[in-house]
Amino acid sequence: MNDPLFLLDAIMQYLIVPAVVWLWMLHKTQGLQSTDIAVLRAEANARDVSRKEEREATAAQLDQILQMLQTINGRIDGMMSKGDK
Repeated sequence: MNDPLFLLDAIMQYLIVPAVVWLWMLHKTQGLQSTDIAVLRAEANARDVSRKEEREATAAQLDQILQMLQTINGRIDGMMSKGDK
């Protein structure tokens, strides 16, 4: 038991190797999580762009409706003013 190689072998087997394996697994897991986060961010950005485009299209449609209503209102006002004469 006083053999230095026995002590070195025990340290390697029970301390160093498990620590290296744990660090390698931690690194591998962290890399996968980084990839998952990047994918989620890309999906969120795509949804944001899609929502922005939908809002812009809806706003354009609402502007067209408002213009049509104002035109109709102007025509009705014109008809009413002619009828008052």
